[in-house]
Amino acid sequence: MAGRIPDEFIDEVLQRTDVVAIVGERVPLRPAGSNYKARCPFHEERTPSFTVSPDRQTYHCFGCGAHGTAIRFLMEHDRMEFREAVQDLAQRVGLELPDTDSGVRTSDQHAPLYTALDEADRFYRHALRSHPKRQAAVEYLKKRGISGDIAARFGLGYAPPGWDNLLRRFDDPRPAVRAGLVIERDGRSYDRFRDRITFPIHDRRGRVVGFGARVVTDGEPKYLNSPETPVFHKGREIYGLYQALRARADRLIVVEGYMDVIALAQLGIEGAVATLGTATSTEQASVLLRSAQEVILCFDGDQPGQAAALRAVENLLPALQADRQVRVLLLPDGSDPDDLVRAEGRDSFLQRLECATPVVDFFLASLADDCDLSTVDGRARLLQQASKTLRRVPRGLLREAILGQLAEKTGLAPDRLDELLRGDTPAQQSPKRKPQTPGSTQQAELRRTPARHAIGLLLHQPQLGAHAGDPDRFADRGIPGLDLLQQLLELTRQAPHITTARILERFRDSSYEAALNRLVAAQRTNAPEDAWPEFRDALRRIEEQIVEQEQADLFQRLEDEQRDCWTEDEEERVRKAQRLQLLMDRLKRDGLTADQEREIAELRRDFGL
Repeated sequence: MAGRIPDEFIDEVLQRTDVVAIVGERVPLRPAGSNYKARCPFHEERTPSFTVSPDRQTYHCFGCGAHGTAIRFLMEHDRMEFREAVQDLAQRVGLELPDTDSGVRTSDQHAPLYTALDEADRFYRHALRSHPKRQAAVEYLKKRGISGDIAARFGLGYAPPGWDNLLRRFDDPRPAVRAGLVIERDGRSYDRFRDRITFPIHDRRGRVVGFGARVVTDGEPKYLNSPETPVFHKGREIYGLYQALRARADRLIVVEGYMDVIALAQLGIEGAVATLGTATSTEQASVLLRSAQEVILCFDGDQPGQAAALRAVENLLPALQADRQVRVLLLPDGSDPDDLVRAEGRDSFLQRLECATPVVDFFLASLADDCDLSTVDGRARLLQQASKTLRRVPRGLLREAILGQLAEKTGLAPDRLDELLRGDTPAQQSPKRKPQTPGSTQQAELRRTPARHAIGLLLHQPQLGAHAGDPDRFADRGIPGLDLLQQLLELTRQAPHITTARILERFRDSSYEAALNRLVAAQRTNAPEDAWPEFRDALRRIEEQIVEQEQADLFQRLEDEQRDCWTEDEEERVRKAQRLQLLMDRLKRDGLTADQEREIAELRRDFGL
């Protein structure tokens, strides 16, 4: 099992992450002063009460209490595990998740593999330009209408015939073996790709992580892919996505093969991508929807193509949000985009894309295709087939739209359909949050105390901690909240630029997590110039509490004794506590003279303040 992700790494991820961008990809946000607002994605509401703060890097719903950082948002909204959410955000900002078992970062551990893959990429591209046996590969690409510019853009190459053309380029073949470039079998080592056109597969950062390869002649198999490796996972990577992102394509066209992607690019149709010959996985579906406003699934209209489209739709629907659009285009039986776009031309193909079927219509029509809806059994079959996917679709407009159309086909009311789906597997349903009321228990728990007030201010403006004095003066005082305040002050001193979001993640899974989330939600936002006086006043009131507590403890210890049994030190301690309290009261009312300020400073030191 992987170890705990270091706090420092989580801090770095959150520091580079913009929660507004993360939430905005899934929820339509509109500016509201210095923040952004939307209708909450976690409960049904008519009036927007969901707020995202770019300053604090957190979100909060005043209706249902949902609150957290970019990490928590991915966990609750996309149903990711904690590690998965951190990894997702890390990949976005160009960081590699540390190898927590060994203490070595994954990027360092896998560096030799990326080096080997980069060397192979350079070798294959050079071979396509200059190898003596490249002619058949060049003629094939010319026959398919692929220009030199497009070949260069996608990094097309050529793996020459022979067993060790690439192998001989490595002094140490072990990284090449781990990267899937070289095969070791029966004591022999040899090149995996031979006499094939190569298609480098890039990750979102542009690194080569694997290859696809097509035979030049009529050999088998026609296409050969890199195996699964530590840096290449077929269910995660998407061919052509790196090029589509660089071209700033406003929509992604998901096709079935490498040559389909390249043929569309050759005719100036940007955004074509392919899922490496596998069904579109849940992870790929999430990546697609995060990468563009619109996704069009463009598959062959034969039975395998229809089945592939339906599988893709089933994984896209649970991740689909209202601000994203998915449509499906099934091509004429026996045609693929590569053949069709060359036969019909660019304009005709673009017209087909514009007429693609909305995803919900395609989903229900595909499921109903073998169901006789005039019979009870047929309608029941349709519900059964739709239920597995629908249970994964979160509450919202999309789910309501699907239930509405399903209700029309089956004759059942949408509410009844929803009840049936929830009743089958209640454990799979996310509990619907209940909006808070002013008299709720949660509100009652937030009775304002000086410690809670100081913590709330510090959470909103962590920079206040730099001027708060020694944190240790609040430790071990026996007053609720002071141990937490002491830890927060220590944290803000160690990391002066820490954000609210990073503080919350530091206390994830601790006994303070729930309280901190409530305090962030309950604390009003102050202008920076107003926050320090208020924070300073809260600290003074805490110090008064400490002095009062000290007096109470002294009297408690002495109450059963006669006054004449008190020691001189005990009597002096009581007098000092009373004098300090008097000076504190006077400081609030009238201010102090210079002598009194010196006296109060000495008394504060006596009491560890």
